[in-house]
Amino acid sequence: MEQGPDSIPFLLQRALRSARTRQVPSGQIILYEGDVPQEVFILKSGVVKLYDIDDQGGEKILHLVKPPAVIPFAFFSGMHDPLHWFYTTLTDCELYVLPVTELQEMTRSGSNLAEILTNHFSDDVHELLVRLNSLSKTNTQDKVMAVLRFLMVRHATERRASWWRVNFPVNHQLIADLCGITRESTSIVMKELLDKKLVRSPKLTTLEINKKRLDTLN
Repeated sequence: MEQGPDSIPFLLQRALRSARTRQVPSGQIILYEGDVPQEVFILKSGVVKLYDIDDQGGEKILHLVKPPAVIPFAFFSGMHDPLHWFYTTLTDCELYVLPVTELQEMTRSGSNLAEILTNHFSDDVHELLVRLNSLSKTNTQDKVMAVLRFLMVRHATERRASWWRVNFPVNHQLIADLCGITRESTSIVMKELLDKKLVRSPKLTTLEINKKRLDTLN
């Protein structure tokens, strides 16, 4: 069976074949900060954002996850404490839904399942740490460039001539929320990068990134 870039590995599909699934449209909160969930989700398709809310009511996006991410991340630390973040669908999503105790038992008894989920979690943690480090940058363009690299590495598909297309709609507000800067500042930087042919938008919310030019400027 051929696997797409964000597809569920066959071994994981087989392990979850009896699990129930839930369709969740974009923009819906799956888990709230402070929740102590009794169920855990494995992302089958779509993208989910992890974020908290600042004192002014603005979203601070910490990470964007894709299949086969386990939601919440707290599953890997035992699910003992209330959640620290919100989990909301960025796109239409399909989720596997299991009781926490059932997935814990499945990972204990199935080494392949545990390996698949923990390897993906390790990748997410690595990218999360890279992203958090990028938020310390003082230069606005550097912040935007770091987000573009994250989107290209984790959420884009190669097209041709070194162009990579992000697999979901991207607007300047999303980039701003990922950078921790204003939408106005983001729009200025994106216009500069558009002029340098580092990014392009064939359609209104379609974002393509030129890997060769991004590597040259980093």
